[in-house]
Amino acid sequence: MTGDGERSPDEQLIGGRYRLLERLGAGPSGTVWRARDEQEQRDVAVKEPVLPGDPADDEESRRLAHRLCTEARAAARVRHPSAVTLYDVVTEDGLPWIVMELVQGESLREAFRRGPLEPAEAARVGLAVLGALRAAHAVGIVHRDIKPANVLIESGTGRVVVTDFGIGDGHVAEAPAEFVAPERASGRGAGPASDLWSLGSLLATAVEGGDAGPLGPLLTRLHAPEPEARPGAEAVAAVLEVCGGVVPVASGAPVGETTPEPEPEPEPRPAPLAPAPAPTPVPTPDPRRRTPLAALGLLLAKKPGAE
Repeated sequence: MTGDGERSPDEQLIGGRYRLLERLGAGPSGTVWRARDEQEQRDVAVKEPVLPGDPADDEESRRLAHRLCTEARAAARVRHPSAVTLYDVVTEDGLPWIVMELVQGESLREAFRRGPLEPAEAARVGLAVLGALRAAHAVGIVHRDIKPANVLIESGTGRVVVTDFGIGDGHVAEAPAEFVAPERASGRGAGPASDLWSLGSLLATAVEGGDAGPLGPLLTRLHAPEPEARPGAEAVAAVLEVCGGVVPVASGAPVGETTPEPEPEPEPRPAPLAPAPAPTPVPTPDPRRRTPLAALGLLLAKKPGAE
């Protein structure tokens, strides 16, 4: 350790394999380091969690260390282009160090400081985050801490990457209040609907100070006080597909104007709502597919109980 209590990056080889290079950031849940995987010869991100005491002589710290290790290994099951990849969990002096892919870029917290996003770009980001959340929910993991600092934009590709999947308790007391769902703030626990509340806050922050456009009604529904009154993930995805897929981000065309071939997105996205050039005939056409804006109107008009 240095004189002021900081760890010297060159002092430790974690797990006999990961050599610390520099500190990338720190928060209530721990410190993230850039490290070199000397076995695979690649740079990685390594998270050093914060515990209340020394696991060697503190029972509560041992319990938390075991929980963190278990949750990190569970989070490694989340597979999605917009979910950070977890490579390894190694224990050093009773402390679980979490090794993950190193994403070169900036967080949404930094991006938002430059001003609001256009609704189409906010929808693109929202779709990516939602995809990662759905992948996590499918394997029983609730993120619990969706906020701008935990969403990264990769330099050069624009890939959206969600970090910190369900590892620890999310530190409700330290989290920005606007990103904490009411049921979680009141101690009732968190579920998939809580993550969707936080996604709504993320989207609202993305367009704050600008024009929310067709995202406005969706944001209102995502912030329904009761979890069961919020739209489900499929309904949210459908609205975001319309908002983000109708107008390419760089075109500058008004929302609602269709384009024959939307620009490809950096990350995989669900199929757009627009019908294919030669659709297979069906007995009863779905009125929601007449036009993108008609589909959007129907989606937003649905009552919460009908999700």
